[in-house]
Amino acid sequence: MALAYLSKQWEKSRPNDISVTAFVVDHKAREESTREANTVSQWLQDIGIYASPYTLAFNTKQMLTRKLGVKSEILELTWPESTKSPSKVTAFETHARRLRFQALGKACRDRQIEALLMGHHQDDTVETTLWRLCTGAKGAGLAGIPEVTRIPECHGIYGVSESGSSYTIPSRPQRSSAQARNDTTVSTGGILICRPLLPFPKSSLLATCHENNIPYVSDPTNFDPTLTPRNAIRSLLAEDKLPKALQGPSILSLIKSSQSLLRNSTSLSNTLLTFCKINHLNLPAGTITLTFPSNPINPTSFLNTVPNKAETKGKETQRTHQIKCLTLRRITDLLAPFPENHFPLRSYESFTDLVFPPQDQPVPQKRKPFTLGGVMFQPVNTKGDQDTTSTEADQSVQSGNTWLLSRQPFMRNRLPSLRVEVPVSGLSVGYTSWMLWDNRFWVRFGFTPGQGSCGAGVEVAEDTSKGEVMSLLVRPLQPSDLQVIRRVVDERGGRSEKKKKKMDPALAGLLDRLGQEAPGLTRFTLPMVVIEKGFCGLEYDLPVGLPTLDLWFPGMWESLQMSGRLRWEWMYKMIDNEPVELMGWL
Repeated sequence: MALAYLSKQWEKSRPNDISVTAFVVDHKAREESTREANTVSQWLQDIGIYASPYTLAFNTKQMLTRKLGVKSEILELTWPESTKSPSKVTAFETHARRLRFQALGKACRDRQIEALLMGHHQDDTVETTLWRLCTGAKGAGLAGIPEVTRIPECHGIYGVSESGSSYTIPSRPQRSSAQARNDTTVSTGGILICRPLLPFPKSSLLATCHENNIPYVSDPTNFDPTLTPRNAIRSLLAEDKLPKALQGPSILSLIKSSQSLLRNSTSLSNTLLTFCKINHLNLPAGTITLTFPSNPINPTSFLNTVPNKAETKGKETQRTHQIKCLTLRRITDLLAPFPENHFPLRSYESFTDLVFPPQDQPVPQKRKPFTLGGVMFQPVNTKGDQDTTSTEADQSVQSGNTWLLSRQPFMRNRLPSLRVEVPVSGLSVGYTSWMLWDNRFWVRFGFTPGQGSCGAGVEVAEDTSKGEVMSLLVRPLQPSDLQVIRRVVDERGGRSEKKKKKMDPALAGLLDRLGQEAPGLTRFTLPMVVIEKGFCGLEYDLPVGLPTLDLWFPGMWESLQMSGRLRWEWMYKMIDNEPVELMGWL
């Protein structure tokens, strides 16, 4: 409520720039929840603010009308139909948190709000850090609650989680004189969580409410030390029963030190990234050809330490190793089919020496592929050896420490699949909603109708054509798909058994394109569009193309004899541009 009041004052000070919107969440978990939500909403109207006890949102659109008090919006959570009593669900708080953030995220998206303000304060970040300290956390885990972060629990919801807008990255660096491909569209946007009250203790917020006659609610369960570990910590802090090293001022100092260490680590990682070079960034295929340093990097060259001191040598080595781990994770995050920082830094510790040469050890002549952080590292041999595949992107590579990075191969029986229903009837058919495939590619599909749905030779009753849909499946390309494509090409061309022994030129062109864009196993990590059997009389699933390469398989769509045309759009997942820039691509 203090946040609501202060935000309203902020809005009044910038009436043409700031518009404050409140969301009151009705969890529907208790009979009285709706009454409580209405009470809070009425409070907000009576005191002339537009906010809530827990969350607040704002955008920068100028308000066309002004009111003393703006009506608040109540967001009712929808539980699964099988849930008869939400409050008795196992891990209720976890489920309620997910539903709450998804409801808030969608509400922000639908109202073009970019930032959701939350009322966490200094006491909250102290309690959180103390709890993490008890569980053995260190490093980033002791940096407290972040002031700005991406909305949680909304992964894969377009316009809410790391999406909603886009920008382009060049397929070749601007300095290149070679013919450029189309630029790659990359996702950006989404809802941010902002916590402007973190610098202030709870006592300051209570004082703000008292001095301005702002009503608020105290939850009695927050003070029961037997209920949750956080409550126990809160009780120990309030009763001053912790040693000085674990009291508020000491924990705040620890948080400050941890945040400083994180900033320093990022700065040192940025320096290390400048020693690396992107030779080719091929996001449509999900690959990067990257040259790591050929020679060992002296820690003093970027740690800014005093050389030749025995007492600092061990710390230098350890710190250098930490920075290598962080840098390697930032690189793999560009291609990994996992959310950012999904893997802990310790999982990178055994691999840093494979790409960053350790002291007094040259780059080995024979290097083996390995998988790390969801990414496969394949050595690129620039001297023409036969153990690796060479691509057009390798021509500029001069170093022996060059690797082709791609998404790791899929595990058997765990192929990511996405089913999409595309309307194909009507004069104008728009795109489907955006969907996330393999956590790497946002895709959507549409259809441009012709004179009819299915073409001559396929009977579709006229009275059932309205509402007709094409069922698509987006899944990875498989070796067996190439056999299906070859069979369809041969059948459509009426090729004799003798001619079948020689590859059709169109099929040869397809394989050549794949060899250039996605060599080796990387082609089998690409999303492929399949028309499922049953549509237009199909007796089998029909692969038609690779959308991210904008590549249609020869003869496949034509075999449907349709007068219309399928179309698609795609964009790559949100990435951190800083490593891409530091490694020389942007």
